[in-house]
Amino acid sequence: MDTAKQWYAAVKDWQRARDELTAAIAAIKWPNPTRDCLDTYDRAYANESEARDRMNQAYERVRR
Repeated sequence: MDTAKQWYAAVKDWQRARDELTAAIAAIKWPNPTRDCLDTYDRAYANESEARDRMNQAYERVRR
């Protein structure tokens, strides 16, 4: 797969992870969030961060 396609795939993965994070944030019931909601948020945040890093790395490869 060429680098442009890898970057495009990484962007799509990041968008899915971002949507998952947005849903996790919306599901938190304030002022008393449940442990499950917070665990879901933590997982979604970690997934989004990893996907963003992969997207940025793929972008750097495309720029070279």
